[in-house]
Amino acid sequence: MASEIVTTAADLIKRLKRASGGETILVQGQFGDVTLSGLRKESGVTVAAASPGAAHFERIWIEGCENLTLAGLSCWPLSPVKHSRRRKHLIEADRQSANIEVTGSVFRGRADSDNHTNWTIDDWNEAKISAVFLAGPRCVIRNNVAIGVFFGFFVAGDRSEIFQNTVFGFSGDGLRITGNNCVAIGNRVTDGVRIDGNHPDGFQAFRNRGLLSGLVIKDNIVMEWSIRPDNPLRVKLQGISLHDGPYENIVIRDNSVAVSSPNGIRIHGARNIEVTGNRIRHPDGPHGKFPQLRILNCGGTMIVEDNQAEKFGIPKGIGRRNRKPDYRTPF
Repeated sequence: MASEIVTTAADLIKRLKRASGGETILVQGQFGDVTLSGLRKESGVTVAAASPGAAHFERIWIEGCENLTLAGLSCWPLSPVKHSRRRKHLIEADRQSANIEVTGSVFRGRADSDNHTNWTIDDWNEAKISAVFLAGPRCVIRNNVAIGVFFGFFVAGDRSEIFQNTVFGFSGDGLRITGNNCVAIGNRVTDGVRIDGNHPDGFQAFRNRGLLSGLVIKDNIVMEWSIRPDNPLRVKLQGISLHDGPYENIVIRDNSVAVSSPNGIRIHGARNIEVTGNRIRHPDGPHGKFPQLRILNCGGTMIVEDNQAEKFGIPKGIGRRNRKPDYRTPF
């Protein structure tokens, strides 16, 4: 049940503290930086914009919360992002926050991010803030748009989802997963730039320690560039990257990747993989060598079938019906 419209950060926190499961709190106005702490609900509570574009936040930090949904919000900084060694995010939830969902929201590195294709390196550095990072378990990032950001959408907790989001213009990684039994399905990532030593990936998964298991990457589109191909900051984007195993029980299916890096899809150090129906091509037309589908130091059950790429670096005897790209068919 929706309540009265909340217009200040202080009132929002008060309403959340007394909210019952199933409630929706409508918000409207300028909220600045907001910290949500210790809000553990037995069932879901939603904070939603009263109307499209009605509620603007500069940043939201979530600590020790559970069963909270943020819906339809607008998030970007109102002043240049200060340099920091620690990556900053417009919405971030710590590892003690579970069942957090961010949906239907818009994230920008700067208010004018629709113009990011004309930004200089200085502009990108002023907008060097990432969209969403949810570190706890069972979190969902769904149906959001990030425009002109550092990193796009990132989940680190087990059994989390990145589902049907758009990242348009980024200087870090578009999507990233570091938790077990997670999915990235139906996302669109385009227009990467290189502004520093980081080499952007459309999608990357890894675990800092130990095994990363149970990953599904399906029906995603990764395009190095979709407009203004002469941009001097255009990066040779890596597509879908699992560089740093060990991995286990990995499914990469029906993705479309257009990049000029050698690494269209790369898997290193995995057991039990299914890589099927992926379309990998060069963004500027037939190339002959790049991008590639590469499978290195992998074992167990390996199914690698019905993929397209300029070249294949896969173990002998495991591939079936893999072929060159068909450039006549658009993504």
